Amino acid sequence: MRIFIRLLILIVALTTAGCDLKFGDDVELSGAAFDAAKITEVSTLTGVTFPTGSRGIEYYYIGSGIDDALAAKITVPADEIESFKANTVMTTGTDSKATIQIGRGKPWWKIDGLTDRTDRTIDLPNGRFLEVTCGQEGSDFVVYLSWITT
Repeated sequence: MRIFIRLLILIVALTTAGCDLKFGDDVELSGAAFDAAKITEVSTLTGVTFPTGSRGIEYYYIGSGIDDALAAKITVPADEIESFKANTVMTTGTDSKATIQIGRGKPWWKIDGLTDRTDRTIDLPNGRFLEVTCGQEGSDFVVYLSWITT
């Protein structure tokens, strides 16, 4: 009988307590709003460093779900492309096309239009995953990032 009462109390407690998970906000930034501070934030999350002069084009952060995710589009100056390609994801990541593509569906996510395209994926510590697709978009060297926590 005691076990039944304890079980009943536990069931009532679990069903009436609810789930109070704290989620963040979704953030979208374009152009000048995607500034150097946000590029630094992208570097902190992903481990990808961007050389001086890199410019944020589009930023989409999904913080409202259980797993945070990020999509970003960043240009790298022509004289700094080799510096960018020294990032770990570019040197040790798997040469495979992006499959997650957090930015897919956004009008600015146009990885299929890149020329001289390079794709890399890498599993990061603590259940994180990163995809990088980069190449020429017109006269600009553009980097598309997809990052997700699991």
